[in-house]
Parts: sequence; structure tokens; C-alpha cells
Amino acid sequence: MENKKIPIIDLFAGPGGLGEGFSSIYDQGQRVFDIKLSIEKDENAQKTLELRSFFRKFNKENVPEEYYNVLRETNLVEREKLIEKLFCKYPYQGQLAKEEAWKATLGSEEFPSSKVDQRIKEALNGNTEWLLIGGPPCQAYSMAGRSRVGGIDSGDHRVYLYKEYLRIIAEHQPSVFVMENVKGLLSAKVNGDKVFDWILGDLQNPSSIFKASKSAKYRVYSLSTKPEGFNEEGNPIYKFDKDFLIHSEKFNVPQKRHRVILLGIREDIKVTPSILNSRDKELDLKDVIGDLPKLRSGLGRSIISTEKINGKKKRIYKKEVDNQENWSKTIKSFNDEIMSWGVFNSNDNPKKEASCSLGLGGEFVLCNTPSINNPLKDWYLDDNIGGICNHQSRSHLVEDIKRYLFASIYAKKYKRFPRLKDFEEYSDGLLPDHESAKSGKFADRFRVQMPYGAATTVTSHISKDGHYFIHYDPGQCRSLTVREAARIQTFPDNYLFRGSRTAQYHQVGNAVPPYLAFQIAEIVEKILKKVEA
Repeated sequence: MENKKIPIIDLFAGPGGLGEGFSSIYDQGQRVFDIKLSIEKDENAQKTLELRSFFRKFNKENVPEEYYNVLRETNLVEREKLIEKLFCKYPYQGQLAKEEAWKATLGSEEFPSSKVDQRIKEALNGNTEWLLIGGPPCQAYSMAGRSRVGGIDSGDHRVYLYKEYLRIIAEHQPSVFVMENVKGLLSAKVNGDKVFDWILGDLQNPSSIFKASKSAKYRVYSLSTKPEGFNEEGNPIYKFDKDFLIHSEKFNVPQKRHRVILLGIREDIKVTPSILNSRDKELDLKDVIGDLPKLRSGLGRSIISTEKINGKKKRIYKKEVDNQENWSKTIKSFNDEIMSWGVFNSNDNPKKEASCSLGLGGEFVLCNTPSINNPLKDWYLDDNIGGICNHQSRSHLVEDIKRYLFASIYAKKYKRFPRLKDFEEYSDGLLPDHESAKSGKFADRFRVQMPYGAATTVTSHISKDGHYFIHYDPGQCRSLTVREAARIQTFPDNYLFRGSRTAQYHQVGNAVPPYLAFQIAEIVEKILKKVEA
């Protein structure tokens, strides 16, 4: 079986973070893993998967120039046309990519089990040693989701979508599976029962839930902690549920992303896996995004007045003229006011940086190949691009730009981002015009990502506003771009996110960090090599 690629089926694939990590393992110049089928319901994420699948159909050295022309296109409509031409020029690779990235909603009436099973069988083409990866939708388990609804609703279908993942394990019996989910899974309960306990039990014996033509059991391992031993059934024993929690920042991922990741090995495979190698020092955010072209924020609207109508606040807005001159004037005015408080000194003053001419960026920004300064340089960079894609700043409410400027100056001086009580202490005008501003519920509403150490978790909320993802540089005074968020998530620079900017943010926030997946893939490769031997 030498040089035979290991097939992968990727469920709930998102934009392909898990798959990218596994696809990046090479042996003798050839990819070790081969994604045969990626299933994703979101249209934009599925398109992203499709283009990345096309990219993987070529060796690194012979990716066609037309692919890079797609990355360099600044107009979204024209970019989609270029992708169509790209697939037409390379029909074999294009067809394979379209077959691999399947837009389908698992667990829905439109895509019954029989239809899904047929696609999986066709993709595997008789292979019995293969890998299943994926992360069933996790909103219902997340801390934020549960706090909004007061707990988990047993009627929420997302709670049970993992059972579609489980059903596929029972029916198709992969050699190994990797399942990812949010930290909240460990504490989630439905009707008083711990969700994690019954998920773990189900995964160890899938056929107890779903009858299959033949049954197989699995041993489920942590990737961060060695088992204390094994029980009578041969299952690994762990002292704490949190042993299954992966702290990404310990594994060269520049963000504090904490996720549950389960590694299942079919019981006939007598291999105890190794665990991930942790690092003592976190990667610094500045070393990950500091080389990207500097951008200014866009000027959006400003609030003229606020009045109450039927007991509810209604704002009257004015659209600001968005150009460099007006932006510089606005920033200078805010900067002068902040400096007049007498709290910050000249070292904290971003006036010089803020006065220079900065653009808004775009879907492609022409620049020299960025020069990243960390161990993942080779992971991120691709000299063939000739710039950077998905790097465009957002427009912000003018009053929020003032808050961003204050927050980044404050963070630079005090080495932490300010809470809302700090905003109130300096100026009542800094507080947002929300009734909840003084409630204490959203104390960290404006969060500066600090330059030294790992960033906080990039989530899908970044698609709604940038308040939790303020750039540390006061001279830029803005939230992070899609590419900066993608760097934090460890997506390579030649990984293009399709769809609108909001859709791009959403994809990045929902993804598994590819470099973490790469390290998991190294462990899985060793397991499956022992099976082949």
C-alpha cells in the first residue's frame, strides 16, 4: 500500500480547516491524505471548499497561474467568472473538485440517509481503511448560545446533529474518526443528563444506536492527555472531561481557541495514539499579522440624535464622506480630545501614524510578499501571489472609531484592553448608547487584540461587528480584516474565501485551525501506517 493515499470524508466541513491540515501532510512529495468528499450546507463555504479542492489537484510546483489570477481579482463578480474559466480550462481537475465539495444539509429530508450513504460509498470506491473528520454544528452547546436561551433546548435539532455523524460511523466504519466541537460540550446538559457522557458512550459503540450490517466499536482518545489506563472493555480511562480539551495556543496556533477534539480508533486496530506536543511559549499576534499592509478604517455613519419612540430608542444617522482627508481629520480630532485628558503621554500618542496615508485595502492588495517572523512562515506564505487577498477594512460607526482609538491607546499603555467601566471613568461620551452599557453584562464589549501573545478566539460573531477584534495599532484604528482573522486561524495566504466579506468572516470564524489539524494529522498518519504494515 506504499504511496497509496488515505481517503477522507469530511462532514460539516465549513470552509475546510480540518481538511486543509490533513491535506498538508506529505510523504516523498505526495499528499498522504486524499479528501474524497466534503459535505457542507452553506453555499459560500461550499464554494470555498470547491476552489481549494481544485488547488489540491496540483502539486505545489505546478499550480496554474490562472489560480493566482483568481486570487488577484478585486471584483467579486469578475472573480467568480474567472473561477468558471479556470474550471473550464482544467476540466478534469475542475470536475473532481465539484464532485468532492458537495452542498448538502445532513439530517434533512432533502438529503436522506440513503442518498448520503450512496455518495460516501461512491467516494470511498471500496476502500475499507479510511478517515472520517468533521465537527457537527455546535451553536447549541456553546456557552454564548446557552446563555441567550437560558440553557439547551432539547428540541433544538443542532443538539442531535452529531447523531448523523454517529450514524455514518456505524454504517461505514472508518478506521479512525476525528470529531471537533466547542468547549461548552463538556458542561452541556439536556434534561439533566450530561451531553458529553452520552456522546462519548455512543461514539464508543455506534451500533447500539444505529443498526448496521456489521458492528464495530471504537476506543475514543484525547489528543492532549495520555489515558490513565484502560477499563475491562479496553476503553481508555481519563480522570477529567477536560482532558479532551485542546488549548490551541499551546500548539503553535496564535489564538486562545479551546475546543473538544475526540480521536476514535476502530477496536480491531491495536494502536495507542501519541498526543500533541505542546509548546511553552505562545506565538505573538504581532508576528502573525504585523507584516500585512497597514489599512485605515472606513468612515460609516455618525449619530446625529437619539430619541425614544414608544419606549424604544431610535437613532438618527448621517452618512459621512469616506476619504483619507476626512478620516485623518476625524482621527486627529479624537486623538486631540483623548490626549487632552492628561492621562496618556507622548509615547502613547498615535498622531504620527494616524496622519499617514492609508488605504482601505481590498479583495486583493498588491504588495511585496509579506515577511512573517515566526516558525509558521513557510506555512503561511506563497511567493506566487504577489500580494495579499481578503484584506479589506470595514467601515465603522464614527462614534465606535473613537472608542477603537481610545481602546487601542489604552491597551498600548496598560497592556490590557479596557472594560466598559474604564470607558466610563475617562469620559461618559465613550460609553455606547445602549441600555446594557452599564449593566455589567458586556464589560468586554470592545476588545483590543494584544500584540504580544496569542489572540482571543476568532468566532463567527466577527461577521457582525469588529468590537471584539480591534487591531492593536492605534494608527490604523479599525477591526481585523478577513485575512488577519484567517492568519490567526492559520489559513495559508493562498487560501481564498469566497462570497461577500460578511460570508468570508463567517467562514473563518467557524473553522478549525488548519495548523492544529495538521498536527493531528501527523498522529493519525502514524496510526494508519501501522494498519498498513
